[in-house]
Amino acid sequence: MRIIIFLILLLPFSLLSQTGGVNGFTFVNIETSPRIESIGGNAISIYDGDLLLSQTTPSLLNQNMHNKIAFAFCDYFSDINLLSFAYAREIKEIGVFSIAIKSINYGSFDLNDPVGNTNGSFSASDQVFTLGIGKTLHDRLSIGMNLSILNSQYETYHSLALSSNLSTTYHNSSKNFTSTLLIKNIGRQIKSYSQYVEKIPFEIQLGVSKKLAHLPFRYHLSYNNLNQFFIESPYKLITQTDLETGELEVKEETIAKTFLRHIVIGGELNPFRRNLFLRAGYSFQRRFDMTIRSYPALVGFSWGVGFSFSNFQLDYSRSSYHLSGVTNNFSIATNLSTFGI
Repeated sequence: MRIIIFLILLLPFSLLSQTGGVNGFTFVNIETSPRIESIGGNAISIYDGDLLLSQTTPSLLNQNMHNKIAFAFCDYFSDINLLSFAYAREIKEIGVFSIAIKSINYGSFDLNDPVGNTNGSFSASDQVFTLGIGKTLHDRLSIGMNLSILNSQYETYHSLALSSNLSTTYHNSSKNFTSTLLIKNIGRQIKSYSQYVEKIPFEIQLGVSKKLAHLPFRYHLSYNNLNQFFIESPYKLITQTDLETGELEVKEETIAKTFLRHIVIGGELNPFRRNLFLRAGYSFQRRFDMTIRSYPALVGFSWGVGFSFSNFQLDYSRSSYHLSGVTNNFSIATNLSTFGI
């Protein structure tokens, strides 16, 4: 009951968060989980024992994650690398607690003065430290909350922020159906790089997933940015020439296309109902904003595989963000209890 009251008290802060403008700390939304990336970059309504899913959606924390540990690595763009770690433990009558750390290393850069002279080098990095709790209220409903410290260090510029995710999940095991409402990135910057205070990328998401009754397949569908309908990029709007004035004018998107920008779809096939998982996903927003008209290729698509053996779960994903950039994610997870720890 105390947790529920705490969630209610925190909810008004979400209404004070921004719904537009330029955001800082967008690195908090970068996913390291191969499973999440492989089905489109969003997996907020898959309720099982995958610990990495709970880093974003705390209501997915459940007793199947007790004493589990997971590591993930992402070969991001250029020489950028991401590492993450997560651990969960159940405390009876209270809930399941988790701790997670995500680190992003952007590499080394030349330090140049205004006239171009090199005066050494500097590094840049971001870190996210997260504590989470999830509690099952009854057989089909769970709630969760996490609290994250966002740390950013670029050369001598340093910033800190506090952020929280709140979520609630409905899971009907008899019908293999799950739905989740996620209120994401409620918070504010507490130490700015300069005098300008940046905003946290607040967002509300809704997701559903279902396992088919006669096929070993689970689909996942999510609607992102529930709090803001018009999320088109100004750099991708189509321009046309006005025949009367000869001036360029912006051609507005259709409502249907704007709606599709919010949708991420994905699926997971377990062909032999055992240890092998094949996954794929598609992000409309990524496709609309990151493609080149003359050669769209597979931008917006993602895929991955998972394999369980000898108490370990291995996952891999490959996501196409742009013709010049794909990401590769790897993870390994296990339960320490199987080793007597």
